[in-house]
Amino acid sequence: MTPPDADLLLESFSRGEPLLPPRTAYVNVVKRCNAGCGYCADWTAPRDPRLDPPLEQLAYLFGELRRLGVGDLVVSGGEPFLRRDLPAVLEAALECGFEIRVISNGSLITRDHVGALVGLGITKVGISIDSLVPDRLMAIRGLKVARVRRTIESLAGDERTRPRVALYVTITRANLDDLIPLADYARRLGIAVQYQPVHFAGTGLDDHILTHLWPAEPDLARLDGIIAELVRGAQDGTLPINSRPDFLQQIPRFFRDRTFHPERCTVAYTDVVIDQDLNLRPCWSMPAVASLAQPGFDLVRIWRSPEMRAVREEIKQDRCPGCLFSCHMNKPHISLNKARS
Repeated sequence: MTPPDADLLLESFSRGEPLLPPRTAYVNVVKRCNAGCGYCADWTAPRDPRLDPPLEQLAYLFGELRRLGVGDLVVSGGEPFLRRDLPAVLEAALECGFEIRVISNGSLITRDHVGALVGLGITKVGISIDSLVPDRLMAIRGLKVARVRRTIESLAGDERTRPRVALYVTITRANLDDLIPLADYARRLGIAVQYQPVHFAGTGLDDHILTHLWPAEPDLARLDGIIAELVRGAQDGTLPINSRPDFLQQIPRFFRDRTFHPERCTVAYTDVVIDQDLNLRPCWSMPAVASLAQPGFDLVRIWRSPEMRAVREEIKQDRCPGCLFSCHMNKPHISLNKARS
C-alpha cells in the first residue's frame, strides 16, 4: 500500500465510510464439498448442484464488483471444482478484468482442470492441506493425502506453464506436528505456505471446535516453540512462509484468548465478502448485511449504505466476534498489536 492509500484508509476508518474502493472480493461459488473437515459444515450441505449460485447471477455479481472498483477476486466454496461449469464461472470473472485466485482442497483437480486453468490464464491457486500424514489428513479433512499431493506437485511442476500454487494450513490441536513439515514440503517444491488458526466465529460449530480441535494449554506450550521456529524461517528466508511474522506470533495468543481484535480492522473497507448464498458479509465472522441473490442490485449503493456504515461502527467499537482469518488479518494495512480475552 502506498502512503497516500494508507492515509486515506486511516481516514476511512475514522469517518466510518470508505474513501477508497475495496481491493479484494471473496466469493464462495458453491456450498457443496467433498471433504469432511471437522471445523466446517459445508460438507453437510445437500449435494444438489441446482442449489449453486447460477452462472448468470455470478456474472452480474462480477460486473457489480468491478463497478465497485475491486481488482482481485478469490473464488472458493465449499469445493469450487464440484461445479462442472467452473471454467465458465472463471471466464465470466476474467471478462471483468480481475486478477483471480482459486482456493480448493485439491482432491478433485485433474490434468484437464489444470489445462483449463492455464488456458484461461488463472495465475494463482491455493490448496488447503493440514497434514502430510495419510491417517491424520483423513481424520482432519476426510481426504486422501496422496491425491492432494499429486495435485500440489502437478501444479508446482513448472512455474512457466502452471499457476502459482500456495498451501493453506489451518492450525488445530490435531496437526501441531505437521506445521514445520508442511513448510519444508513447500520449500522442496519451490512454493509458499501460509497458516491460520482454526476459529469458531460464525461457524455454528463452537462446542465441537472448542472441545475437539482447540489446543489446550500443554499444546499451546508446544505451539509457542513451533511458531518461534516458523517465524525464524520466515524472517531468514529458509522457509517460504507467506504469513507475516507478527501474524504468526499472535496465533498462540489467539488460542489462549479465544478471539482477536486488532487495533484497527479495516476489512469492511478493503474486502468484499460474499458467501455461497450470495449474501454480502462485512467479514467472515459477522452476519450478512444484504442479499445479492437477485440480479439488479446496486452494489455501490449497498457498499455505502447505512447498514454497512452501522456495521463498520460496530467493528470500530470492538463489538464484532473477532477473528484471526489469514485472508483478512494477514495483510500489511492491519495493525495486530491488540488482543483481549
